[in-house]
Amino acid sequence: MQSIYFSNRCLAVCSLNEEALSEPDAILYSPGSFPELADLPNLFDNSPQITKLYIPCKNEESSFRQLGSKLTPITAGGGVVKNTKGEYLLIFRHGKWDLPKGAQEPGEDIRVTALREVEEECGVHDLEIDGHICDTYHTYHRNGLFYLKLTRWFKMNYLGNGTHTVPQQEEDIEKAIWVNECELPKYLTNTYPSIVQVLGRF
Repeated sequence: MQSIYFSNRCLAVCSLNEEALSEPDAILYSPGSFPELADLPNLFDNSPQITKLYIPCKNEESSFRQLGSKLTPITAGGGVVKNTKGEYLLIFRHGKWDLPKGAQEPGEDIRVTALREVEEECGVHDLEIDGHICDTYHTYHRNGLFYLKLTRWFKMNYLGNGTHTVPQQEEDIEKAIWVNECELPKYLTNTYPSIVQVLGRF
């Protein structure tokens, strides 16, 4: 199953109808009852009463490509950073707890993007990548365009000893803090479903 997040709501492409049966608030897409797949993101974006829309299909990859075909694509890299004390790096932005991430520069390797964005947004250096976690998709509007952002998430180790951070205020980041693993659930009550997905795969 592949999901596109619209803040706290999502479109989900799935292989079988049964995957949606356990979701009481979900709606199943049926051919003929909605516009074409390419038009669903705009319809869903303007239907806040629908929290989750499942799209059962035989070919998930093909259907997912059609969903994003009318959106402006952008690629980003982000990191789940853990220090030697077992603490995780979180940022607070726009009233939500989040993970550091940002857009890929032209010609830039996505791993370099992820490292650079963590350094810029949190003021933390001495990082190493320890593997790819997962990819997420979410939408947003900016300057009259409707974007579909693919974020590639990487596991990172912080090799330094300090806990000092410098939140990037020009990116509206109010806080960058280290959180003990046992305290993470408290912060996840005020975050995005995509972030819960990432940390659940970590």
